[in-house]
Amino acid sequence: MKSIFLATVTAFILVGCGFPVNPIVSDYNGDSVTIVTSAFSDQKEVKQKTQAEATRICAKGHKKRAEYASTRTNPDTYEQSHLYICLN
Repeated sequence: MKSIFLATVTAFILVGCGFPVNPIVSDYNGDSVTIVTSAFSDQKEVKQKTQAEATRICAKGHKKRAEYASTRTNPDTYEQSHLYICLN
């Protein structure tokens, strides 16, 4: 019982503090890029950093910009997958 309580308190503390945004490119095919982040990260910072990373990756494929398309959240891993479309 005590360990469940401590685990719950620890989880709330971690969620309250937030996690640093470390965008990870998980998929790129020249026309789109998927970037994974923690679901516990600050969403405003996530939006800024994933947009910057998607723009950087799309530029490597000679596309001019990255346009946000969607976000999927995996409740089992607490990860979010952000899809960006690479456009000219």
